[in-house]
Amino acid sequence: MARSFERFTVSQAESMIRNNLSAMKKAYTEMRDIAQKRIKRMGESAFSESRTYQQFKGGFQKLKDIDSRDFAKAFSELSKFVGSKASSISGQRSIRDKTIATWQEQGLNLNAKNYDKAIKILEEMRRRKITYGSDKVVELADSMLSLDDQQTSEWLDHLDTLLEHSDEVADMADQYNEFTAVDIDDLINDLGW
Repeated sequence: MARSFERFTVSQAESMIRNNLSAMKKAYTEMRDIAQKRIKRMGESAFSESRTYQQFKGGFQKLKDIDSRDFAKAFSELSKFVGSKASSISGQRSIRDKTIATWQEQGLNLNAKNYDKAIKILEEMRRRKITYGSDKVVELADSMLSLDDQQTSEWLDHLDTLLEHSDEVADMADQYNEFTAVDIDDLINDLGW
């Protein structure tokens, strides 16, 4: 069972530091130990591609490496991490399961198998401000299941085109069972997209 932690703003941390710096340093060290263990476990799990792991995989600074002027901010960021549901594997699993259930209630075929690809597609859509329905995201994620990380990245470079033609991509994936060594540039050129 994950231990819950209180989240502190920078101003709250500054006030607490003025009251008892040594207690704050001790709390930081304890939280950092917990955070580092969570990050390590997440990196070794099915959630190594999660946004949380990607953002924090470098871990948190040791107390001795933090400038005293930056301690309140570092403490606040660490408290927000360990206080977040997304910082633990059980929290990641809960978030994934809730997202899958919600999408399935809407009639979409999101599942544990296509979840990671769908999330990568959604994140790239947000980054590039592309708007399409969730059905297209799931359809494209299913088509991309057999692609490795490099191929997935190459396909995401052509996300606009693939989403526009997701029905055709899905039909081709069904016809060939899966895409493996498909060069996306060649595919797009061959199909005249």
